[in-house]
Amino acid sequence: MPTIGIVEDHRMTRMGIEQVLARSPRLEVIASVDTVHDLAESGLRPDVVVLDPTPYSGTSVLHVIGALSASSAVLVLSPSAEPRDLLTALKAGAYGFVTKHADDTEFLSAVEAVARGSFYLAAGLGGHLHSELSRRSPGESQGLARREVETLRLIAQGYTHGQIARLMALSEATVNTYVKRIRAKLNAGNKAELTRKAIELGYVDETGPEPAASPGPTAPAAVADPLRFGVPAQSRVHQLSGR
Repeated sequence: MPTIGIVEDHRMTRMGIEQVLARSPRLEVIASVDTVHDLAESGLRPDVVVLDPTPYSGTSVLHVIGALSASSAVLVLSPSAEPRDLLTALKAGAYGFVTKHADDTEFLSAVEAVARGSFYLAAGLGGHLHSELSRRSPGESQGLARREVETLRLIAQGYTHGQIARLMALSEATVNTYVKRIRAKLNAGNKAELTRKAIELGYVDETGPEPAASPGPTAPAAVADPLRFGVPAQSRVHQLSGR
C-alpha cells in the first residue's frame, strides 16, 4: 500500500487533508508534519509527499521539491494557481499540482495517481500553464532533434510506442531508439517524467503536434483524452501512467 506524508504548516488544514486521505483504503498516511525539516527528522520516507509550498519562496521551493523528489513523488497542494508557481513546481520535479480549491474527490484522485507513478495536472490549470509557456521558446538547448521532439510530444499526449510508430510512419524499433535518446538527453526515466519535461520545455501546446504521414489518429492507451491545454471542463484531470 502506498504511504503518504503531509507537509502543511496550518494544523486545521493538515487535519482536513488527513481526514480526506483516510477515506481511501488504498493509501496509508505515515507522516503529518508542519515542515520539510520535521519530515526529515522523522526519518520516514513516504512514497508520496503532499506539500504546501507556501512557506517556501523563490529558489527555496526548487530546493525543497528537488530534495523531496530524491526519495518521494511530490504532489504540490497550492493555494495559488499562478502559472509561474505551477511551472516552478514542475521544473523542480513535482509529479503533480492541484490547488486548495480542488474538491475532495479530485484531491484523492491526484494522490492516488501520483502514488501509481503517474503525472497529475488538474485540467483547469492547463490554460494557466500554456500562458506561461507561450512567453518562452521551446528548450532548444536540450539538443533534441526534430523527430525526437515529435516523439516527445506524442508521449506527452499519452500515445504508446506502437501508436507513435504508426503516426510517424516509422518502425517501433526506431521509436524505441528515439525514446532512449530523449531519456538520456533530458535525464528522464518513465513516461510521467517525460511528460513533465515536455511541459517544462514548451513542447506541448494547445493544438498538439502534427505528426507526419499519419494514417489517422489512434486513441492513446494511457489516457482517456490526449493532453491538451484548454481541455473540456468535464475532464477534471490529466493522468499519464508512469509504467
